[in-house]
Amino acid sequence: MQNRQSSLRFSLWVDGRTTRGQPVTTTTYRELIEEITLAERLGFAGVWDTEHHGFNDGYLPAPFTFLAYLAARVQKMSLGTNIVLLPLWPIRLLAEEAAVLDVLSEGRFTLGLGLGYVQHEFATFGVDRRKRRNRMEEGVHYLRAAFKGEPVPDGYQGQPLPVTPRPAQGEHFPIYMGGSSEPALERVARLADGFLAAVNYNPLEELKSQCELLQKHLEQHGRDIHNFPVVASTHMWVSDDPERDWETLLAPALAYQADVYARYGTDAEQPRPPATDPKSIKRQGLLVDTPENVVKHIREMQTNTPLTELCFWSHPPGVPHDAIMAHLERVAQRVLPAFRSA
Repeated sequence: MQNRQSSLRFSLWVDGRTTRGQPVTTTTYRELIEEITLAERLGFAGVWDTEHHGFNDGYLPAPFTFLAYLAARVQKMSLGTNIVLLPLWPIRLLAEEAAVLDVLSEGRFTLGLGLGYVQHEFATFGVDRRKRRNRMEEGVHYLRAAFKGEPVPDGYQGQPLPVTPRPAQGEHFPIYMGGSSEPALERVARLADGFLAAVNYNPLEELKSQCELLQKHLEQHGRDIHNFPVVASTHMWVSDDPERDWETLLAPALAYQADVYARYGTDAEQPRPPATDPKSIKRQGLLVDTPENVVKHIREMQTNTPLTELCFWSHPPGVPHDAIMAHLERVAQRVLPAFRSA
């Protein structure tokens, strides 16, 4: 399974938090915006944000608001959600938010969707978590009709109503989806325009495994994986001293992130998971290395998967703002040129 293109898009993945548990402040968002606007000047292709609710460390709860502000600050970068939790949303509100953002950004927005899993989020929004798959299926069909300009039957007593405004991209407004299980990948192949692959601790092997299943289901639906965007969402850190940065910056950040996801992903009646020891996370297999080795690893991912875009956590929690700015410069100077078309 080989990618036919040598070029590759690089984009940022933002979750709205920059520390390990400190409250979000105006400084938090100001620094994130500074990082993203620098990334545009450096030639990064896009930025994706994500969504969670009720996390005490400031995880971003308002992905459309954040991207709407960015739409006025960056002029070339694409914008996307990676991911927004469709089952939690009133579907008309989701369609309207997405359409307005696409108009504001002049057609630069991609709507990335996921199921969600956190028990307290479904309880908070009054949604039965057992019905999330049905809500996803029905929701995507609703969005497709709405973006085509078709009236949808959710008015009083089922009266048809339009969803306005029409997206700038019209019926071609792209909807990507995430997931890693086989049922999720079958749903991606059947309903989506692209795949958001979360590949956390062994990007190459995880992406290969997911893409093999995706390809099988795309073929069943008469679709070609080489015409299907694949975005690998992962950790990446480029350094001339990767061992030092791993021990002082990246391993603590990844351990904190893993702890937060494990804690909130555990249902209330289940035992609390133990804390993650940073020393238990191995750098081997991750894109945390010298520029030359990172380029080599990404080339291997391109050779073995239909990768079209690499999306990386741009601000691992706890890493200082000045280190992030320097890292973006380093990636732009020493990694991006290797993946530009001649």
